[in-house]
Amino acid sequence: MTMRKRVSIVLLASCATLLACSTPYHTYKQEMFQGKRLLNKGEYAQARDEFVKASRMMPDSYSNAFAATASYKLNDMASAERFIQEAAKLDGKGYSYLRILAYRALILLKEGKKEGFDALRDYLAVYRNEYPLASSLRVEAMVRTGNVNLSLLETLLDEQLRTYESDIDQFISSGTGWYGMKYGSPAGWSVP
Repeated sequence: MTMRKRVSIVLLASCATLLACSTPYHTYKQEMFQGKRLLNKGEYAQARDEFVKASRMMPDSYSNAFAATASYKLNDMASAERFIQEAAKLDGKGYSYLRILAYRALILLKEGKKEGFDALRDYLAVYRNEYPLASSLRVEAMVRTGNVNLSLLETLLDEQLRTYESDIDQFISSGTGWYGMKYGSPAGWSVP
């Protein structure tokens, strides 16, 4: 093989690799990653921008639910409500469902709407069956008494969502963790 052919093959392989890395899904994943990083740093406006870009790239409930989260933290209830409604339309009670229920409840409660308690009950019903952390007892007490400390509730729900989503990610990537123990490893995976 001549040097010219080798260089051509390397260039073609490099171009193919670059094209594969610039797929809409890859861009979506990068924007979601950056958005979560910014959200965790408290940079809510920039985080929301990343989630909105991700949603434009690949409209789904996950990116909209996170855009609602960032909007809520910016105290932009109109946007938070719009994003959470869009997320609910796109979700089939999948991976984003708990975040949608949690932030729907927070939004309604922050707006002073009594439906917020019903939404919080809906969240608790699903959460108890899916992934019960002990902190859910504190949330249940708020619902039972009708006395909600919104700041504490937000902290508790965020902790529950972070733990749930982290464990789901671990299960998807390696078949291990809480869900690995609950459901076993996905077919074809062997866990040491």
